[in-house]
Amino acid sequence: MASPILIIDPGHGGIDPGGGTNRYWKEKDLALKISLYQYNRYKELGVPVAITRTTDKTLSPDERTRIVRSSGARYCHSNHLNAGGGDGAEVIHSIYDGKDMAEKIAQELRRVGQNIRRVFTRTMPGNSSLDYYFMIRETGSVVTNIIEYGFADSPGDDINQLRNNHLDYAEAVVKAFCEYAGYTYRSPSGDVGHVNVPINPPSGGGTGGSGGSTESTGQYIHLPASENSWRVYPLNVAPVRGNEKGFLNPAKFGGLTYEILGNPQAHVYTIETSDFGKVKIYGHPSTGATINKTSGTQTGSNPQPSSGNTSSSTGKHLHLPSSETSWRVYPLGVSPVKGNEVGFLNPAKFGGLSYEILGNTQAHVYIIETSDFDRVQIYAHPSTGATISDDDSRAPTSTLEKPGDRYLRLPAAESSWRVYPLNKAPVKGNEKGFLNPKKFGGLTYKILGTTQANVYIIETADFGRVQIYAHPNTGATITNR
Repeated sequence: MASPILIIDPGHGGIDPGGGTNRYWKEKDLALKISLYQYNRYKELGVPVAITRTTDKTLSPDERTRIVRSSGARYCHSNHLNAGGGDGAEVIHSIYDGKDMAEKIAQELRRVGQNIRRVFTRTMPGNSSLDYYFMIRETGSVVTNIIEYGFADSPGDDINQLRNNHLDYAEAVVKAFCEYAGYTYRSPSGDVGHVNVPINPPSGGGTGGSGGSTESTGQYIHLPASENSWRVYPLNVAPVRGNEKGFLNPAKFGGLTYEILGNPQAHVYTIETSDFGKVKIYGHPSTGATINKTSGTQTGSNPQPSSGNTSSSTGKHLHLPSSETSWRVYPLGVSPVKGNEVGFLNPAKFGGLSYEILGNTQAHVYIIETSDFDRVQIYAHPSTGATISDDDSRAPTSTLEKPGDRYLRLPAAESSWRVYPLNKAPVKGNEKGFLNPKKFGGLTYKILGTTQANVYIIETADFGRVQIYAHPNTGATITNR
């Protein structure tokens, strides 16, 4: 069977509903419906296509990107619904590729009536050679576009447009890709558009007006003592910056607890405050807020049950050593033990990782902010190899070079470089996979050994320990630093 030219990724799934959720749909379900529609259409049009999930399945970032990398596809659509109070579609591309396809997709979405908020790219803070979004950064040589079809919490027309026109937008992307990649496009025929994916509202979500239900839900929201300013919003406006009615100060009271009276959209709750009356409040887990059925002291001006020091800044920084390829991180509201993890960091891939410590929940357990998992807990006892310092730019001690070490540097001009298993001849046809130095502004690996002239052993994050051919005429260089 021929390899696909395109792989479609329905964002989120399983235990991860996605932030672009509201009372009309869950992001994971609407993204899957759009993706399955496109999958069926591409097959109808004769475009070789694959998909990362066809059911409501949980995929970790590592699993998701591994499926994309190993698919053999050249391109990827990663389908999402946005949140944050904007309006219009966004298409995101890599700093190294994908811009032309992103602009073509945006053009077709605009043609069928969706306004385009922006086509853009974003880099990692402090490292402009790395893409910010893991679906773009970790998908290897696959040209990936993240497509945000509109905002689930839009103050404009996105919500009604997405409810009524989401398959029109899905079709617009199909047309854009066919024209971009050179496939013959035809309008849909028959019942290809029928996709049996219910886009149910989140359980417990409000079904009333803009404020949702205002009866007791039996749950409570706890705001952490680390925060001294928390926005609240009137019931009849979008809960976005600029619309706030006022600010709460959890730090002043050692934390605040409120009974939840409604849930008009994902992570937005209706509460009653003494200063502002009934208001809406945003409480995504990444903010440090927690939701449970325990009221603590049952008033809106008393502290929540203690969860440790959650200071927004401690002046300290946590450094994870480059020797580790997998480091667990945990949601803020759970015990940081194996089985409760929300995902894994990979310090080895980046030559070590450093994070500002925002607080601690118990001895050797710290709160950090990550790009893939937002605000999380991490266990970092000195025995793990982690170190703590006052310097946010200090390299972890394990990354220091030793005398005699040699490094292979692959030039940023190359987008595809073969690597080979250790037990096979390093010749075309035996490759284990391909590196993409261009995507990362060049790549550098420590040389672990040689198997023959100009063939080196290196350790890669995607393929493990492999051979690589790097004669000087390839543009590769060998250095001692």
